[in-house]
Amino acid sequence: MTIRFYWDIFWLLNFIMNLFLLKMTAVVRRKYLGKWRLVWVSVLESGQMTMILVVWLRYLRRHGMLYESMTGRKWMSGVFLLLAVLSAFEMLQLCFRERQISELLKDMLYFVQVSILTGGALLLCREWFGTKAATGIWMLFAGAAGVLAVFWLMEGYLRQGDRRANTMDGVIVMSDGKRYPLRVLLDTGNCLVSPYSGERVMIISKPLAHQLEITKEQRPLLIPFQSIGGDGMLPAYRIPVLQLQDGSEYRGFLAAVSPRLSEDSAIQLIMYGRK
Repeated sequence: MTIRFYWDIFWLLNFIMNLFLLKMTAVVRRKYLGKWRLVWVSVLESGQMTMILVVWLRYLRRHGMLYESMTGRKWMSGVFLLLAVLSAFEMLQLCFRERQISELLKDMLYFVQVSILTGGALLLCREWFGTKAATGIWMLFAGAAGVLAVFWLMEGYLRQGDRRANTMDGVIVMSDGKRYPLRVLLDTGNCLVSPYSGERVMIISKPLAHQLEITKEQRPLLIPFQSIGGDGMLPAYRIPVLQLQDGSEYRGFLAAVSPRLSEDSAIQLIMYGRK
């Protein structure tokens, strides 16, 4: 009996599935994910998994254990399952740069759910239409395209209110080292500027301002604003550090407290759009 492993097909299928699963996880979680980061993480992880499998198969063949391991040792499945879980955690962290363990675990939960849904759809397509090995491979691609179409429609529905801006996770770090996770909206329509220093001003919700206790520790700087609903003055405070999911960092910026932002509990901070 001859066992052949086509590493190029294995790498290609892994690369495509990594792209698909990571993108769909970002859609469902409404996470910011840059295209180039998605591509290079998918390339890295598919290459890593292919290399591990090639080295392991060569080791087994060299010691005459290849056929025995493929047919008689169930612990091999457990080893590769563990590798898959570790690889998934690594991919998610490289893509989303989570700063909270709880957020990474939520990403993993949705990643597994998307994987199960996708795997079920692919196997169903293969059972119905795949009679030969080559046909089965084509059906895998067809099934992936079908599931991608469904999630593409879902993405349009989920993000129909976010067409002018992007949302991503972030963490505010105070002077005493306390960290406060939050959801940030990057809005090109935010043109609030301090008339005293000329610097651009972000907007935070009132509950977040109370949680940070900046209203007790600092004296407010009043920033004039104009909007469709009227004009007035907003109290602004200095925030020590804001770390965003994409790795960027803002220090010592002004943030105006807006009671209107408190109506949307999904967003705690609106920052100006970046060029």
